[in-house]
Amino acid sequence: MNQADDRVFLRRFSGIILGLVAVTVTIIVLAVSVRNEPDPAANPSQQAFIEERLAPVSDVRAGEAGQAALAQAAAAAAPAAAEAAGPVDGEQVYQSVCMACHAAGVAGAPIPGSDALAERLAAKGTDGLVSSAINGLNVMPPRGGRPDLTDEQIQAAVDFMLQ
Repeated sequence: MNQADDRVFLRRFSGIILGLVAVTVTIIVLAVSVRNEPDPAANPSQQAFIEERLAPVSDVRAGEAGQAALAQAAAAAAPAAAEAAGPVDGEQVYQSVCMACHAAGVAGAPIPGSDALAERLAAKGTDGLVSSAINGLNVMPPRGGRPDLTDEQIQAAVDFMLQ
């Protein structure tokens, strides 16, 4: 290889690089000129959506206004909480929570009416069984995995299982 070959190579290589840069700049210029940015004022529903997304998550209310808002929220939440608590029907609680494991004896869970349940009743008593149901025992989670259940509902479910 001599210097003449090197010059030819550099000239061709420079030409190719310059051509690629020119094509890239042309594409960028065309993309910027074609870009169509929408006007937010042209679409009011879009503007409302943007304002909703940018709105604060909550606000702070202090003084009398805060106390009034707190009382209003508590009054609105009371019926929903009473509805969520549900009835104190032991059979319903057993069917919706306890039956999944106790009907089949999963992981040693005593089956209602079985000798194992009678043995645990004799050893712990009703209060001991209710305490185990509330606090959890072995693989059974506290309250059967339903923290929204009240002590009365759990007592009713244990009483239903003991029938």
